[in-house]
Amino acid sequence: MRKTISILSVSCLLLFFCSLKTKKNDATYTLAFVKEVYIDKGNYTYNDAATDSIFTKGDGERTENFIGVFLEKQDTVTVFKLNQDSDENPEKFSFWSKKKSNQSITFYCSTGDAIKVTFSNQNNILVNNDTYQVNKEYYGFLKQKILVEKSILDLTFFLKDGYGDYEQSLEPLNKNWRNQKEDPRFKILKAKIKNKNYQTDDQFFNYNFTYKYDKNGTLKNISGENSFNKNLVKEDPKYIVYAVNRSVNERALDNEYVYQNKKTFFDSIVGNRVLYSNATAYYYTKYQSELKIKVVNSKPKNIQEIIAILDVK
Repeated sequence: MRKTISILSVSCLLLFFCSLKTKKNDATYTLAFVKEVYIDKGNYTYNDAATDSIFTKGDGERTENFIGVFLEKQDTVTVFKLNQDSDENPEKFSFWSKKKSNQSITFYCSTGDAIKVTFSNQNNILVNNDTYQVNKEYYGFLKQKILVEKSILDLTFFLKDGYGDYEQSLEPLNKNWRNQKEDPRFKILKAKIKNKNYQTDDQFFNYNFTYKYDKNGTLKNISGENSFNKNLVKEDPKYIVYAVNRSVNERALDNEYVYQNKKTFFDSIVGNRVLYSNATAYYYTKYQSELKIKVVNSKPKNIQEIIAILDVK
């Protein structure tokens, strides 16, 4: 009798561990394909007089294709930038996280960068050297998504205006990967930003940012002193349009019109970058033209299998 009970116990344990292994292997993966278009319209080089300039024709249109692999829990993300030559291996970006405490989490990038996020009191969120003050509703949402669920996509959406020094690290994720739109309940109220002075080793530029919204919760403007300014230009049934002026590494200035599509949630940007060193303004248009999403119950073997599942042409 004891032998029979012992055998039954071992069998139950084996079934239990096999069940755990099956559940572990049956993780859900979301595969997403994003196509972006960049149009180089050319540049003007200005001489001493403002009306004296030389125009150089641009390279025209090019497309860039990206594939994202997102675990159900979103704590590990891989992004591939596909090459025009399908025989070449794509550029790969990886993101993962490690929770430091009950209030802090750090996200790591394969580029070697790290972004530490700490949820402080009084609805303050610290991101590396920067401090963001948000309203109570947004603080609770971000704490659940970023700290508990370890979602780097929600961190990227929170920081999507890109005026911190972590903009380049998050750039592969700063796309519409999941048809996400802004929620008028969630507001950033103000921010204190410390951008590194790349001409020195240990100095920073300090900026104070303030946000204003209309009665419906739509962003009216962001004022970031001489670093970053964003102003609502107009809103119609199809678009919300903003004018954005941004300093770039103390040596350049971006001037852009951002068209937020209310239906697709894809951003279209028409702008120019002025380089002070050669007095040249480079004109461009860029926009996301496609989003395709597939959900699978097992991890694809390789990028070729992912491309086949997404039916990328």
